[in-house]
Amino acid sequence: MKLTVLAIVGGLAAQSLAAPAPVPYVLHEKREINTDKWTHRDIKLNRDALIPISIGLTQRNLENGYDLLMDVSHPESSNYGKHWSMEKIKETFAPSAETVSSVKSWLAEYGIENERVKHSKSNGWLKFNATIEEVEYLLRTEYSAYTNAETGNDHLACKDYSVPAHLREHIDIITPTVHFDAIVKPQKKQYRDLNSRSLRVKPTPQIKPGSPDVAPQPQVTYNLANCYQYVTPECLRALYGFTNGTLALSSYGIVEYTPQAYLQSDLNLFYANLQREIASGYGPTVDLIDGATVQTTTQSFDDNGESDLDLQYAISLVYPQKVTLYQTGDAVEGASFNNFLDAIDASYCTSGGGDDPTQDGIYPDTATGGYKGAENCGTFAPASVISTSYGYNEADLTAAYETRQCNEYMKLGLAGTTFLYSSGDYGVAGNGGQCCTKAKCAGGTYNSGTTGTFNPAFPATCPYITAVGATQIKPKGLVTATQPEEACETVIYSGGGFSNVFAMPSYQSSAVATYFTSHKPTYTATQYNNSQTVRGYPDVAANGANYVVAVDGSLSLVYGTSASAPTFGSVITLINEQRISSGKSAVGFINPTIYANPSAFTDIVAGGNQGCGTAGFTAVAGWDPVTGLGTPNYTKLLAVFQALP
Repeated sequence: MKLTVLAIVGGLAAQSLAAPAPVPYVLHEKREINTDKWTHRDIKLNRDALIPISIGLTQRNLENGYDLLMDVSHPESSNYGKHWSMEKIKETFAPSAETVSSVKSWLAEYGIENERVKHSKSNGWLKFNATIEEVEYLLRTEYSAYTNAETGNDHLACKDYSVPAHLREHIDIITPTVHFDAIVKPQKKQYRDLNSRSLRVKPTPQIKPGSPDVAPQPQVTYNLANCYQYVTPECLRALYGFTNGTLALSSYGIVEYTPQAYLQSDLNLFYANLQREIASGYGPTVDLIDGATVQTTTQSFDDNGESDLDLQYAISLVYPQKVTLYQTGDAVEGASFNNFLDAIDASYCTSGGGDDPTQDGIYPDTATGGYKGAENCGTFAPASVISTSYGYNEADLTAAYETRQCNEYMKLGLAGTTFLYSSGDYGVAGNGGQCCTKAKCAGGTYNSGTTGTFNPAFPATCPYITAVGATQIKPKGLVTATQPEEACETVIYSGGGFSNVFAMPSYQSSAVATYFTSHKPTYTATQYNNSQTVRGYPDVAANGANYVVAVDGSLSLVYGTSASAPTFGSVITLINEQRISSGKSAVGFINPTIYANPSAFTDIVAGGNQGCGTAGFTAVAGWDPVTGLGTPNYTKLLAVFQALP
């Protein structure tokens, strides 16, 4: 939480704490990594100051979640495609009455009476204000102040905390405790100005804000013969064998996080050059989450590049299907993946303890001048396919935080949503080109990325999402759906590897076992989790190099798995159209089906994803931790899904 307790004296009078009967305590969470941006402050806290505590209660049936999802997602299940209602999901996973009463009894025993404790109608979380002294006694911990080197803000946190042994199974997570801020950022991309053809920090704008939406045409003729230099929607249709959408029967969502914002003038410029059947002024349906705005005040590649890329290609590839933009977070607090998930699932706002004040935007914002309205909880409907080009390092967050969020993707898969996340642009070196200093990224810090332990990405490692890696086109004449690509090694490297948190899901066990049997890397356990028991990623790939994108009035070349994810999502959206036209459901969670049908993909067998001072992994026959199963063959993939009920 943002540190206000240094100066605020709590409303509760100082009191001697009750001495309940002794019970054995066990460690519940411990922070493994202190990142360089946090500095411990050796100051005395006001122990009478109040802090807001949230206790996330263990939900029922989470241990059955995987099997329940397979029941509606596995191609051999008789219940394939019979997705659940959100109400059924809420009822199935709500905490038990025993969990609620056990935790409340513990709190009462330590002097936190029921009158002080608020809980949701679903009883998914318990929330109360308590003094630092009370919480330290309750959780067997000690709070300190930490300063964020980037913002200068002080935050309250502890190194670890414990709970009674008999309650551990009833509690998922307690905040604020061990967590530090982890801001959602887009995958970092490089790009080139098409006129100069040189690698640049940012493209040179040719149109100033307010001028006509026309740019001088680069001296390039876009066609299938030069797709290896300039990727356009036409190239992607030829590569993966699909045509324009015609039915507009499905739904496709793109998630962006403030201050990233698209410019309508850039969409118009893109249409004029590469998608002429779309009229100037056509744009996405915009859902504004938690005080978000599609800002146009600040314009740069960092402000517009991600959103321009995602929307230009998503819109063009599925047109006339409308694309929904989920613009998330205000300009002060920003937002996290959890804030977005809150907005499309009301039960998630409260399940598992609700949002974490140290990592998620907390609305209404009464402290920092941000959005004063109520947080969006279940305000917007989830699209059938949702693509996100942002990510964390897995080591940025605690396992408990990641597990809670990953389980939400499982629930939304039950509801029939396909979640796609880009796998990262730095090969095995995480989302920022950094590596870990200790095996499994535990107990250490990140380095410059030239040495060290491989740094897996999240949510790419969550087994309930589809992680998308990047490929590039080989320079071999006309592009067709039968011409194989290679792993992207131009400007960026496809993120991939193995989780340190999540176990291997059964749907990929055969593919990963074959990989280790036939192509086992020579790296040791000090470089990556080579246990052969954990989740491997990515699952699939799509082109991620040389995308022609209109950014700030100029046509530029953009590189990254940020391009791959919305492209693959477009393919799934077009498949959904055909299934819905046939009276069937959207495909929902696709991983069990695609792993059972690898022949529906073009296998990528060249290239690698270097990082951490190594060559990384190598693309080989079959699944690999560079390009997954490969790139989609739309005709074959459509046939697979159309054959299902």
